[in-house]
Amino acid sequence: MSRFLLSSLSLLILLALASINVRAQEPAPRTSSQSAGESFVVADIVIEGNERIDLGTILNYLPIRNRDRFVVGDDSARVLRALYETGLFSDIVVKRRGGNTLVVRVVERPAIGSINIDGNRKIDTEELTKSLRQADIALGRVYNRSILETVERELRRVYFSSGNYGSEIDIEVEELERNRVALDITITEGAVARIEHINIVGNESYDEETLLDLLQSSEKKLNPFSSADEYSQVKLAADIETLRSFYQDRGFIRFDVDSTQVSISPDKRDIFIVINIREGERYTLRDIKLEGEVDIPMEELRSLIQVQEGDIFARKDIVSSSNAINDRLGQDGYAFADVSVLPDINDESRDVGLTFVIVPGKRVYVRRITFTGQYKTRDEVLRREMRQLEGSRFSPALVNRSRIRLQRLAFMQSVSIRTPRVPGTDDQVDLEITVQEGQSGSFSAGLGYGSDGGATVNLAFQQDNLFGTGESLQFSFDNSDTTRQLSLTFQDPYFTDDGISRTVGAFIRETDTSNQSSTSRFLASTRGASVRFGVPISEFSTFRIGVGYERTELGTTGETPDEILDFIEEEGDTFNTYNLNLGFTYDTRNRTVFATDGSVQRFSLEASVPGSDYTYYKLGYGLEFYQAITDRYTFSTTLRVDSGYGYDEYDTLPFFDRYFAGGVRTLRGYDTGSLGPRDSRDNASGGDFRTLGTVEVIFPPPFVEEPGATRLSLFTDFGNVFTDRDAFDVDEFRGSYGVAFVWLSPVGPLTFSLANPYNDQEQDEKQRFQFTIGSIF
Repeated sequence: MSRFLLSSLSLLILLALASINVRAQEPAPRTSSQSAGESFVVADIVIEGNERIDLGTILNYLPIRNRDRFVVGDDSARVLRALYETGLFSDIVVKRRGGNTLVVRVVERPAIGSINIDGNRKIDTEELTKSLRQADIALGRVYNRSILETVERELRRVYFSSGNYGSEIDIEVEELERNRVALDITITEGAVARIEHINIVGNESYDEETLLDLLQSSEKKLNPFSSADEYSQVKLAADIETLRSFYQDRGFIRFDVDSTQVSISPDKRDIFIVINIREGERYTLRDIKLEGEVDIPMEELRSLIQVQEGDIFARKDIVSSSNAINDRLGQDGYAFADVSVLPDINDESRDVGLTFVIVPGKRVYVRRITFTGQYKTRDEVLRREMRQLEGSRFSPALVNRSRIRLQRLAFMQSVSIRTPRVPGTDDQVDLEITVQEGQSGSFSAGLGYGSDGGATVNLAFQQDNLFGTGESLQFSFDNSDTTRQLSLTFQDPYFTDDGISRTVGAFIRETDTSNQSSTSRFLASTRGASVRFGVPISEFSTFRIGVGYERTELGTTGETPDEILDFIEEEGDTFNTYNLNLGFTYDTRNRTVFATDGSVQRFSLEASVPGSDYTYYKLGYGLEFYQAITDRYTFSTTLRVDSGYGYDEYDTLPFFDRYFAGGVRTLRGYDTGSLGPRDSRDNASGGDFRTLGTVEVIFPPPFVEEPGATRLSLFTDFGNVFTDRDAFDVDEFRGSYGVAFVWLSPVGPLTFSLANPYNDQEQDEKQRFQFTIGSIF
């Protein structure tokens, strides 16, 4: 009886299993009503249930094709396994329909429809999204529960690398229509861990204080604007390389960092860093060789090597020598030349032999130059600035010069150049130039107050890239307590195809100095027009020539000094002046605004030609020099010397065209135009000779990560204006020192300065805080 019951129970179980379709539903797949082991030849394959995933994609994953023999059980398991391994499906059913049709019904996993990040302030959403994308978490990706752990782990990694150890991350999943989900990520950042102490162990040749000064990371400081004491893995890694470079530049070729220990306090706010170093011994250079076959004289290449036998081993000088040789090869078209340095280290004698191995490769030519990113500027406006031409031999120097010329355009914000190889060749490259246009036009109207002109009303229109042609048009109206001026200027930088520029301008100016306490009182009405041409002589130098006409009508007030009254009585009150202007400029700056490298020298001659009512001429020289100290700090010095002379029957400049000093544009800390010779009413009357100078250290504000539209500077100004050249006396120089701020605002450049005068005299009128709008001094 028991055997009968057992046999009956077994038969019932087999019948139940045979009646179940082959259905895959994690984790218990089921087969069709066909008995295991039965088979049929597949005549057709039908996919059901797919929405987003393409039919061809699913068929490609299937291990079964039409006309294959399908074995129920074995092949069912193979289909289920293959499709589940894709991670695209949450449910799969495999069954036979009709005669020999194989049906695969799938239920797709939901896709990520949106990723919303909230609460992040210290790290941009774009940076967090990019990090998730690198971890394969992005819109359209298939969602499963394990993704949440990946998202949290990746975001924590980003925050930990920036020192935010107290950050908390909460993720909620919201179902959307069309089988999609939204990931709502809420971040509580917490405070950045700050470095409490840094300890360097193993240093013998240099004290710890010297080494710590090299690092970007530093211990806690009171400066609220400094982020140096905020811990960052990236910053610490850079500091390790800084230490390595410091030692290897001083002969310690075997220097190494044995370990770096970073510990954090229980409240996750304080970081303690220990850097264990091994200095090793100091090495010198034994012999220096140069090997390779190239059609440039070896002696010329050898002269570029900046190290000699017997010198202390210095990695930076060796790298610099290798780069200099590479640059020289690039000038002859060897764009892909390889200059490798092979060291031969002798630990017993503690010296190193160097072999510079040159593999020049083929000369490279430029196939095509393309521009992207410009939405307004015409292609020819950019192309005419290029010094590297299509079809010519590739030159890194010409490419760099082309980049500088492009970024010197007033309407260009940034320029980047890529030089990818042409596929299938080893002697051609393309130049792919990406530009970002800045604001080329502006219109402003407003009321304000300037320390050098009192209350002001201004109306201005400026277009530096008129209709995308590179031409500029400027119109302005200014009304202050002392001056009302209306001006119009048009400039065509390429008046001819050879690069000769033309500038046409006209102005009307009314001057009333009776409201200005520091200068001689008089009235003047001036109208003028001019045309100037700039002729390029070389890549860096330009000769300028122009002519102009001015008509000046003078008036007096009750406080006009006797000198001016006598001048008007003797010479008259109306002057027609025909001017000839000559100039020469040598400019190597990397930018025209906020330059960080290079210099510009300007020589000028302005003369009223015979036939004018008053004949005189002016000579001028100006120098601006910029040298980058670091990526953020720039050293700058400027010098100006101006001298005027009368000729024919005149000995001096007319009083209305003299030089003045003092103010935000000349010598900060002193009232505008208040320095120099005095008139009979003890007001500044200007002079025929002027010298001015400035020394500055320029840097972006502490709260600005990248240099942009703002800058700060620590400065000292010096100079004065004198009656004439013979009266020049260095002891009469006035000076000031202080801090200045410049902002390239949408309404024009704003300049502020806070200066403390020195070597000043009792009669000098000082003005420590000054500001203005509309020009950069």
